[in-house]
Amino acid sequence: MFDFITRRRLIIFLAAILFVTISILFIVHIRSTTISQIIPSFTPTTSPINSTDEEKSTDKCYLNEPFDVLTSCRRCRSYEQRAHATDCLPTGYREFVFCSKSNIKVYRPCAIPIRIQKERFWYFEGIVFIIALLSTTSVYLRQKSLNKQMVEKIKRQIEISEE
Repeated sequence: MFDFITRRRLIIFLAAILFVTISILFIVHIRSTTISQIIPSFTPTTSPINSTDEEKSTDKCYLNEPFDVLTSCRRCRSYEQRAHATDCLPTGYREFVFCSKSNIKVYRPCAIPIRIQKERFWYFEGIVFIIALLSTTSVYLRQKSLNKQMVEKIKRQIEISEE
């Protein structure tokens, strides 16, 4: 089954996996720093081109005055993301807030909720655990078959030497 895997191929394969892992970590790091630069304190990055100063101030009223969160951070719908809604652009999540002084209700971007990050993490860990079990099982079965082959070979050698 795994007879074609030589030490050299195994080392090349492990080096490739290490390279892919480091690349993914690097990309995630760059993406997270980019998002933190884009949304300091979760502010939208773009505003409508034809908006006036008054509209801009009401769109971002949560930056200048106290606010209450009306709905917790939720994922934007697919059509909102396709339409490039300013409150959905940075992370794909938004929350509905009420600005106290100006009495305005507006959406603002928010970070991915911890609950969702934890779910994704445990989903990933589950997949890794299943892969580890499958790998361990395959190694065990392969070792068992190799031991059986070795015993058969030794038996044949003993039979040949006795004759």
